[in-house]
Amino acid sequence: MRLYFLRHGIAEDLASSDFDRELTKRGRARLANAAKVIKRLGARPSLIYTSPRLRSLQTAKIIAEELDIGLTVSEAVNFGFSLSDVQRLTRDMTYDDEVMFVGHNPDMSELVNELTGCDVAMKKGGLARVDVYDDEAARGELVWLIAPKVFDALRQQGAKSARGGAAASAALPDKPAVTHSPLHALIKRRWSPVSFDPTRPIEKSRLFSILEAARWAASSYNSQPWRFIVAPRDNEQEFGKVFSVLREGNQSWAQHAGVLMIAVSQTHRDTGEANSHAIHDLGLAIGQMVLQALDYDIYAHQMGGFYPEKARELYRIPANYEPKTAIAFGYRAGDLSRLSDAHRDRDAAQRQRHPLAEMVFNGAWAQPASFLD
Repeated sequence: MRLYFLRHGIAEDLASSDFDRELTKRGRARLANAAKVIKRLGARPSLIYTSPRLRSLQTAKIIAEELDIGLTVSEAVNFGFSLSDVQRLTRDMTYDDEVMFVGHNPDMSELVNELTGCDVAMKKGGLARVDVYDDEAARGELVWLIAPKVFDALRQQGAKSARGGAAASAALPDKPAVTHSPLHALIKRRWSPVSFDPTRPIEKSRLFSILEAARWAASSYNSQPWRFIVAPRDNEQEFGKVFSVLREGNQSWAQHAGVLMIAVSQTHRDTGEANSHAIHDLGLAIGQMVLQALDYDIYAHQMGGFYPEKARELYRIPANYEPKTAIAFGYRAGDLSRLSDAHRDRDAAQRQRHPLAEMVFNGAWAQPASFLD
């Protein structure tokens, strides 16, 4: 479950009462900018809970209008907003839900600190995203914390790019999986972006480690039925050869990768016997490469969109070997202006997965396993 904690914007110092303090003109302007950036970052809370105090209510309305979502005024989010209030308000929500709270300090900072163990001090108009993984919503991970000045900079960057005719987006945050059970950090972080930095090559030592991870994968009878055609981008000739094998829809973004690969499986053992486990073993080897790469902040994107027969001809791949997938590795880009609108939207979209009940059975096919209850 994703929880967003937003401290109200800049408000006037004096009013007839603290309850009636309004946002200043500057506070409104900054929040309007922040709302556009929040939308661009892919935040999609289904509901906003706000303190009834005027400055918080005005803040929530600006965000809700931009995101086109509803808001609920709740006394619980007023001064004294606590973890027990968060748990009560999210009790009926699922792991895939998102909710935003708009309120005051010190409550906002203290809640983020209590949930994550991080020491943060939220500025007026600052936003924190915390992903929680337990049923009680008692512990979570601080995914990002955006200060008002950062919102301003991100908005200015987007406006400048739009004026230049290249509608760029700010660097996107990581999209860790929202899981029902704890996972290793690398597994939670793994996803397949299309935004790679063409100015940053993959170091040879790190490429060797990535390949070594595949080398030590498990395989049936230890046959190791995987082979990789590897082209770092600093080898223009080899990079161009692998690039030419990709389908055109993938070439538009894969051209910026640090390394391109073709993964090949050995379809028959050396005895001539068909190896029905070869594809499984190749997949496991690639999986280990992907996680080893991510340990260096290098992301991977696997592609079925390539021309296997062209690869076979170009590289003279023997008949008992079969090209199965292409892979792009690279560091993620900060400037997404090279991407099409569709690819930017793709990288900004939230990750989705089928629930375990749709894939884990016992008793009969498609019958959810009893231990999932």
